[in-house]
Amino acid sequence: MRLGRLVAATLTFALLAGPLHARCAQDPPAPEGWAALERGDAEKAAAIFREELERRPGNAALNYGAGYAAFALGRTDAAISFLKHAIEGDPRFVAAMVLLSQIAYQAADLDLAVATLEKAAAIAPRDRAIAQQLERWRGEAALHNRFEERTTARFKVMFEGAEEKAIGDRIAAILESAYWRIGKAMNTYPSETLSVILYTNRQFQDVTRAPAWAGGGYDGRIRLPVGGALRSPKTLERVVTHEFVHAVIHNAAGTSVPAWINEGLASYMESADRTWVPQVLRRADGRISIEDLSEGFGQFDGGTALVAYAESLLAGQLLCERLGGNLGPFLQMLGSGHTVDQALSTHNVQPDGFYAEWRRRIGMK
Repeated sequence: MRLGRLVAATLTFALLAGPLHARCAQDPPAPEGWAALERGDAEKAAAIFREELERRPGNAALNYGAGYAAFALGRTDAAISFLKHAIEGDPRFVAAMVLLSQIAYQAADLDLAVATLEKAAAIAPRDRAIAQQLERWRGEAALHNRFEERTTARFKVMFEGAEEKAIGDRIAAILESAYWRIGKAMNTYPSETLSVILYTNRQFQDVTRAPAWAGGGYDGRIRLPVGGALRSPKTLERVVTHEFVHAVIHNAAGTSVPAWINEGLASYMESADRTWVPQVLRRADGRISIEDLSEGFGQFDGGTALVAYAESLLAGQLLCERLGGNLGPFLQMLGSGHTVDQALSTHNVQPDGFYAEWRRRIGMK
């Protein structure tokens, strides 16, 4: 399960609400850049802010805008750099601190997330949303400080206790195998070390706040509840592979991928056994539209979520069939701000025909 949208939802503080330009000043510089961000054109906004920053490199508002645009485009390192410059230019720029903490957390840099949000809390001590998020992150950091690590060339597995170590060894082997198999299938490979954190079921719920039906999560790092995991090796391999696919997609496209693509590809590639899909769809009372599959499945109950995963798997299968070796470039186009329809058309897949075939496969009338 992709947790990124759930994590982002917890960080929609009051200070990040309202028009973007209002977070900086009444008359912010480069108004065209803010307008582009408001209408969702992050690519244009990034170009405008970049040009303005050549003339005023230390301007806090411009760095904030550039950081926000880079974040929207999935350019994490650039976003962090711009936001740090924004805070250097204005040490009381709370909105920039909040956004930087969010991006750092999603980039698995919990230390930077906590340190930055502590600065924001000191400036805005009455903001309950900031205080509550800071308390949760401090608790997570304290928990992780008790964990041990097993590090390979591409993965860092964190665990607590002897039983979890054995599971961690098994997970590391699964990931090493998945790295090559999934990378080849998707024509893209993660370039950075991936963190994998093993929790008890209670710890997993406390940290992720994922729905009860979730078997794992990805939000810049793979998080897994592993109680009794060794009793079901096939299930463990399926879940680990599913979350690894999310990591591959994030590496290629950032956070701008609709849930039906993210979950669809992960579900399709997690296992060769897909016999559950027609069974779920036969029992379902209805179908979920593709528009309602775009924002994530965390709001669904267990039964509805299962239908959402089944429908998305068939969409993921169709993407693999139609795009073949162009799946990686397709994801990269989504990450650079193109729509799904634009990315499909560029790779000679007609969007109308794609959606019509998907509706046929799921049995939508």
